[in-house]
Amino acid sequence: MAMNRERQDSVKQQAAFWLNYSQQLSTAIRYVEALAASERAVALDGTNAEAWYVKGTCLAMLARYNEALEDFEHALRLDTQYVPAWDGKAWVLGILGKKAEALAAVNMALSLDPDYFEAQRRKKRLEAL
Repeated sequence: MAMNRERQDSVKQQAAFWLNYSQQLSTAIRYVEALAASERAVALDGTNAEAWYVKGTCLAMLARYNEALEDFEHALRLDTQYVPAWDGKAWVLGILGKKAEALAAVNMALSLDPDYFEAQRRKKRLEAL
């Protein structure tokens, strides 16, 4: 049983490594590589809402909006309180021209965290459309 726990901890550490690496690659505007790293994180720990969010962000940056939306929604199924995923969902819905749905998602993000800066900015942009 202790060995199983150690294995689980090791897999979670590997997933965290790939997630961190994906975020570094994304910051360097290396989205294809960032996507591959985020996919490894998800494969190692499919229960991590942040990993699904990061994967969705990479997909959105590659203009794969429907796939990104699926990943943001997957993250929200894992954690309905995960504010970045609500904001990501609003971002992609806005790009897809679904203003009402985007506003609902951004409002959910702001109801969970009124100080979430990206959601505040996104709401202003959506309302200006």
